[in-house]
Amino acid sequence: MYRRIVVVLLAGFFLMFAMLLVVILNLTGLVNFGKTVHEHHIYLPDGDQVKNYVLPETTTADADPAVPLFYAGHSAPNESGELYDRGQHYDSMLQFFNAENKEWGPGHRTHGYYGIDVSHWQNVVNWPAVKNDSLPHPISFVLIKATQGAKVSDPFFSRNWTAAGNQGLLKGAYHFYQYKDPPLDQAQHYINQVNLLPEDVLPIVDVELDCTNCTRPEISDNLMIKNLRIYLQAIEKHYRVKPIIYTYEAFYQTHLKGHFDQYPYWMARFSSKPPAEFQLFPDSLSIPEVSMWQFTDSGKITGIPGKTDMSFLPAALKDRIVIPK
Repeated sequence: MYRRIVVVLLAGFFLMFAMLLVVILNLTGLVNFGKTVHEHHIYLPDGDQVKNYVLPETTTADADPAVPLFYAGHSAPNESGELYDRGQHYDSMLQFFNAENKEWGPGHRTHGYYGIDVSHWQNVVNWPAVKNDSLPHPISFVLIKATQGAKVSDPFFSRNWTAAGNQGLLKGAYHFYQYKDPPLDQAQHYINQVNLLPEDVLPIVDVELDCTNCTRPEISDNLMIKNLRIYLQAIEKHYRVKPIIYTYEAFYQTHLKGHFDQYPYWMARFSSKPPAEFQLFPDSLSIPEVSMWQFTDSGKITGIPGKTDMSFLPAALKDRIVIPK
């Protein structure tokens, strides 16, 4: 009897110790247990269901994502001082421009534009309401998820693409890159789905972690770089422009730096401070050129239920991220 009691007590002690150790490791950041996954590109049908998936008739009252079967997010951490709205970010930008000793003109349009990115995760978007959301500054551009991997298409892409264009918003289309799918198949899939015209945003590829709770790509860095280069060259050959690479700062520093610095970047850093490579004005000495800064995943936009990613585009770089006439 006493032995059983001792065994139970020891087991309870070791269980409590293990739980305490897990909490300490997670709080100190020594181990990542997946709490920083940013639900940016999620809830798409997978496998054979993609072929038979039919977008249901939906209204602005619909709130739940359809067919929540496949997850692909990214792990850009929210850092201290994250700016959640345009008002905070506008004040922050004012400080940056003052630091650059640049004249600050009236109105944010003098120096930059605010935009959002959307996907199936946002469900039905009320685009007239988005266009009319002008407090404190209007939404000027939108980046819309089109494709993922070699087979998956965002079921809301066509609707969002047409509706955003009807509102006169500058629009771009991005592809969520998946490491295990053949790069040429992924490029062709994007090309088949996305017809870009002059004055649309350059084609965009989203390069980040494509697996749940993983800490690095599931292929070697050498193979990742090789395949991504094949994808980028195929896109560049078709559209005759250099595509934009989306990623977050830590992923760039760890996996991409020095390999694709000739391409423009749209870079995420959820903080009051921009990515280290971010420039307000064109600078031929600084590479890569970070043309857009995604500064939060928690923006509130009229016409979109829930939270939305928001980005800032310096006015001096606007012409560099659109397809020329």
